[in-house]
Amino acid sequence: MSPAYSVQVIEIRSGSAADAPAIAQVRRESWHAAYSAIIAPSILDRATATGGSAASPPSYRRTLVAVAGEQPAVVGYASFGPERIVASAKPGPLTPAGRSGEVGELYALYLLPAWWSAGVGRALMVSVLDALRGDRYRRVVLWVLADNARARRFYERAGFTVDGGTNILSGLGGVLEVRYARDV
Repeated sequence: MSPAYSVQVIEIRSGSAADAPAIAQVRRESWHAAYSAIIAPSILDRATATGGSAASPPSYRRTLVAVAGEQPAVVGYASFGPERIVASAKPGPLTPAGRSGEVGELYALYLLPAWWSAGVGRALMVSVLDALRGDRYRRVVLWVLADNARARRFYERAGFTVDGGTNILSGLGGVLEVRYARDV
């Protein structure tokens, strides 16, 4: 008798405006699960409220969604594009390397907590790196909260290393984020 096991099919596709509510839900649930010991609950509630930049992203931002489950639904997403200038308040315009198409940035990669450690994050990361490579970016950066050990391990396993960049997120209670980078 052969052992019984289940194989989850994960579809990675371009996100659309119709995915916005599901993306907002993924963001809210993942932020609360990942950041509850790092960011005050009232700040998390405010930061994950509907609307904002997620509802009307800049034209250069690309979004991929991961669809999975017995009744297929969005279980994760990643957004990326050219590298942005990061100021103390929030990311601003593009860096010269971002404008020239040399350096890309992974802006976000979030999954519903039930899908953590199920291969969905890796599938999204591979798809993002493939897309950046296809757009001829040579390097990619990302920002992660310094105290988010789980995410830092994930990015390090994907070949990213800390490059010395830091930023204080005053709008999130003064938490520190660090920049990671790798070749595409």
